[in-house]
Amino acid sequence: MNDELLAAYSIVDRLKTELRVLQLASGDLWAGAEVQLYYLACYLHRQEGVDLLVVLLNPGELQQRLIAAGVAVEVLDESHAGFVRLLIRLCRICGGFKPDVIHTHRQKENLLGVLAAAMNPGTRSMRTVHGGNEHLPRFLQVGKRLRVWVDHWLGQHLQKPVVCVSDDLKSVLSAHYAVDRLLVIENGVDTEKVRDLARAGDIELMPDRFLVAFVGRMVPIKRIDLFVEIARLAERDFPEKFYFYAIGDGSELKGAQDQVSEHGLSNISFTGFRADAQCWLARMNALCITSDHEGLPMGALEAMALRIPVVARGVGGITAVLDRGHAGTLIKSAEPHLFVEALNQLRVDSEYSQNVVEAAWERVNGRYSVTAMADQYQRVYGRFHTTKS
Repeated sequence: MNDELLAAYSIVDRLKTELRVLQLASGDLWAGAEVQLYYLACYLHRQEGVDLLVVLLNPGELQQRLIAAGVAVEVLDESHAGFVRLLIRLCRICGGFKPDVIHTHRQKENLLGVLAAAMNPGTRSMRTVHGGNEHLPRFLQVGKRLRVWVDHWLGQHLQKPVVCVSDDLKSVLSAHYAVDRLLVIENGVDTEKVRDLARAGDIELMPDRFLVAFVGRMVPIKRIDLFVEIARLAERDFPEKFYFYAIGDGSELKGAQDQVSEHGLSNISFTGFRADAQCWLARMNALCITSDHEGLPMGALEAMALRIPVVARGVGGITAVLDRGHAGTLIKSAEPHLFVEALNQLRVDSEYSQNVVEAAWERVNGRYSVTAMADQYQRVYGRFHTTKS
């Protein structure tokens, strides 16, 4: 038997035994869901027996990073195609790739994934919910309310499991889904990759100050206004001791900048969106999370991987991540002076700061490692592969 025929049999055998996973995401942002997908996809790409394809609805930062990591990516570009055309193109991709499972990550992708799976026999669909709904429709927004209802119906009847990134989020979603459809798989990070990203840049920061970062999308739920107020109180109570960096952009950026101007603050800077956010974060003395709600913030996990203390409101999955205050500082309410007091304790008490950092480091290398997260997803995917076989 010649070498070419042996190679052909080898390929056929591999195609029969490999688990095929198609990840479907928007890709227009570089936020928590995209960061989680990036770490998961990079890990799966390295695994024997897994054939991975990531399909994105938009080009952008996620696409570039996945390609750089060697992950197979297809971009449909929703800016040039309506829903029907997107579905046709996705079905064509599925027809060639023949995934065991289509794993979706947001509302539009959920519907596309369900329909594409239905049109490709043997393919199943599941979703991950990364956080609470940030834009609940008002009573008169009938179209948006209908889309939310359809999305819940799909998750209740046509996608299983519905993965939640924290126990808190599972509790919230139990109002919409049967408990036996919900599965908790907590986010995880690749600590080595985070540190590599942190080294890939050189920036100049305010010298001789305790540096505090806000990292993320500036949308209402993230409370950048609270971060600005923390900066104001810190300068009032501890002049020239702190400096604050707001890293990111979004709908609330202009309002936050106006807030800074109104108070005449000189101890805060807005960097805009930064692809090298890990590089900035690694040079901070603390990460501040001011959100009204969080699923399980990737920014917190990245800070822990970089040995940067986290000061955060005890909302959503954050309480568990920070081990109820042993691996970070939990703030019980949105009172800015409580944040200032916590930040100042980190500034003046190096022993306390070091203890928090060490506890966080152990936690992110264990419970919140990319290996722990991806192994659980692989077990879920494996069920579809076994059923299909």
